[in-house]
Amino acid sequence: MKKLILLLLFIPIVFSCSKDDLVEIKLINQIVGKWHFNTYTIDNVDAVYDECKQKGYFLFLNDGTGQEVIYFNNSTYGCKLDSTKNLKWSFNGTEYDIKTFSGGSYAGVSSFGITYQYFGKISDEFLKIPVGYNETINLKKE
Repeated sequence: MKKLILLLLFIPIVFSCSKDDLVEIKLINQIVGKWHFNTYTIDNVDAVYDECKQKGYFLFLNDGTGQEVIYFNNSTYGCKLDSTKNLKWSFNGTEYDIKTFSGGSYAGVSSFGITYQYFGKISDEFLKIPVGYNETINLKKE
């Protein structure tokens, strides 16, 4: 009897979702995870980030939040963590809207926050984020 009741409760859920809803859910969930800096494109020419920069990543969580972590290769100290920023992301039906947040400062005094906004698409296993006139960052999922 319990199985029959559960089955009857489950059937309306299955039939209430359209194929388009399932496709959008798949697209939204596709970004969830850790995406490492891999390559970048300038004027249609691809280049590979160095090993240090590839340690950096965007982390997208199910709840629409995450982090951007950037590493920088310093000639004196080697590969070091450069910055960590919180982010919020959403999907607008065709692309991902990604906003990163960092504290701003003037003369060493924290005084304002900075928000960077990116729009990215996933194709060929890369999250491609245009950043400027003719440059794209290509991230690869871990």
